[in-house]
Amino acid sequence: MLPGVKGMGMSADLFRERRVLWMPLEVPWQPPTAALRVCCETMGAALRFSCDQHADPFECADALIVYNEIFDEYGIPVHDGGATYVLIAHCPWCAAKLPESQRDRWFDEVDAVAGDDDPTPKRFLSAAWRTGDQTGGAQSE
Repeated sequence: MLPGVKGMGMSADLFRERRVLWMPLEVPWQPPTAALRVCCETMGAALRFSCDQHADPFECADALIVYNEIFDEYGIPVHDGGATYVLIAHCPWCAAKLPESQRDRWFDEVDAVAGDDDPTPKRFLSAAWRTGDQTGGAQSE
């Protein structure tokens, strides 16, 4: 059981190697930009899903998929009161291979230019660091 979550019946060990925290922490979740190309209409509909009762997908049990533009990664939200998700490598609907997460590369590049106590450089707070967009706008490939 997860600590402090009664009756959930979900082990913290479930998908441990694929469970990640929404990052960078300075950037709140936002819906994907219109530039995001998806593998199928069902994935697109799941990413466009908007709930009248919840502002972000980590609070809504009906939200099935999240996309992190900064890391170019897709995941299934873990509805445990936090902002974690399980990384996925294939679309759950059409089985298309999804892009490889750039999370490790992001940490490597940020660590190369900023110290542990330094704020994250602004260019790393959008997809611009991986797409080469020098305007700083969040775009997808």
